[in-house]
Amino acid sequence: MKTKLGVGSSFLAAAALLCGCSSTVTNYGVDDHFSALEATSGSTSTPEQCARTMDAVWVTGPSFQECIRYYPSQEFRKGIVRRVIVYMEGDFLSTSGAYPTYTDLTPGKRIARAEREQNRGGTPYLILGRPGTEGSSGSQHKRRTQYETLVVNAALDAIKSKYGIAEYGLVGQSGGGGLVAALIAERRDVLCAVSSSGATAVKHRVVAAGRTSDYTGKSMAEIWDPVEQLDRVRPMPGFRMFVTTDPTDAEVGYGSQAYYVKEAQKRGLPVTHILVHGSGLSHHGTVGVGNRVVEDCMIGLSTQYIFKTYSGVANDYPDMEGLARKAQAQHDLEIRSQEATQAGTR
Repeated sequence: MKTKLGVGSSFLAAAALLCGCSSTVTNYGVDDHFSALEATSGSTSTPEQCARTMDAVWVTGPSFQECIRYYPSQEFRKGIVRRVIVYMEGDFLSTSGAYPTYTDLTPGKRIARAEREQNRGGTPYLILGRPGTEGSSGSQHKRRTQYETLVVNAALDAIKSKYGIAEYGLVGQSGGGGLVAALIAERRDVLCAVSSSGATAVKHRVVAAGRTSDYTGKSMAEIWDPVEQLDRVRPMPGFRMFVTTDPTDAEVGYGSQAYYVKEAQKRGLPVTHILVHGSGLSHHGTVGVGNRVVEDCMIGLSTQYIFKTYSGVANDYPDMEGLARKAQAQHDLEIRSQEATQAGTR
């Protein structure tokens, strides 16, 4: 079944948004298009419904009961997966409703993207549906609140238990990048984190824009601001974080991202800022580079190599596969060097 949006469905989406209504989340088939109505009005689920949904986990907490869907590369079909990259997309809502491109997406397209990223970099890869989007129940109207962080954190716990994951690499674009920054304060199993054009210092961004509330409509008191959680970050050994930013980003400005990096570094956290060329008219898309950065971090390449390689790179660079091959060659070189050093000390 494919969802097509017309005048009628647009009217229903607007009505649902006004009344705050929600419906049961759709169990999307591989070629079904995601519904703008669900993204704008939110959706609910039950444990039984979630159990019948492929690649989904049921998560509960004091303030939530949600079914969170994810789209994995084929490596997950083998069962145990020890090291995983998880991607979280940016916001799908604007003040006028769901972005038109949202309904172009299908589970099949998400799985194909996860497969491409694993084939390119080598690490098992999954795309996580944020609450209220991409087949996950919940509400995207609660993004940038503690609710979203707690729901996604619980989903990562459930996925970890299901597959025996020991180490996560987290990468997110825009709102998803802000979520990455919030999650590192909750977890001790994140080896690498990349915020690409992320909303990591939300209140700083609001004030800089001369506003009194977030672009989501949330008041300052409702915002769960990642930069305010930095004092709680207690990372696992070897943890590194990178922030990819275009200095001319017209959506999440350079200033707020640089502020987050500065505050993290003041606390002694290993956070590196990489300036790149973003894609799109607003120069906001940087996760194409972010995906390469998180992969290179996960295979253990040095921060110096990563910074030098990706500084100034365009997000739509035409040969990302070539950069991946270069990274693997560098990894092999470093392994041989380490082995030679160890042999010389015996």
